[in-house]
Amino acid sequence: MARLVVVKGDPVRGTDQHNVQGQATNPAPPPPTVPYVGVGAFDYVGAITDQVSDFVTVNDVPIALVTSRSTLDPGQTTPAGKHAGPQGTGFVPPAPQPVPASLTISDAPLGIGVPNAAAGSALLTVDGVKVLLDGDLIDTCSGIGAPAGSKVSARGQAYLTCTD
Repeated sequence: MARLVVVKGDPVRGTDQHNVQGQATNPAPPPPTVPYVGVGAFDYVGAITDQVSDFVTVNDVPIALVTSRSTLDPGQTTPAGKHAGPQGTGFVPPAPQPVPASLTISDAPLGIGVPNAAAGSALLTVDGVKVLLDGDLIDTCSGIGAPAGSKVSARGQAYLTCTD
């Protein structure tokens, strides 16, 4: 099956697990809250941005390689962004119930993604480095070491494909 080649700027989407800390509702007040430490799920909304090919382009846009990197889109780590403490879901432990507005992600660095070990074309390379293809898995910034939390989608070009 032919798959599109990924280029700089193509979107990376998925879910990461991150360590969080903040406050939780105290089941036996007073006080009204107690410290909370747990893990939550966060949407990864980013794009391929760094370490793309400086040799091969499609319509003057560099192609992405297995050495390329993704970063979160601007605004994703602000309190209103999808990759910020208050926006997490599925917190573990679920009790005591965390107070979302108080939560912060305690992992660092935040936002970097790298192609998964299984990513890239077995046939198409640039200077011996595999080219990324539509649907390849990306190991995004999960704070608990969970691989392949996201996928890249080829959107920046629609005519260069590779049968892999």
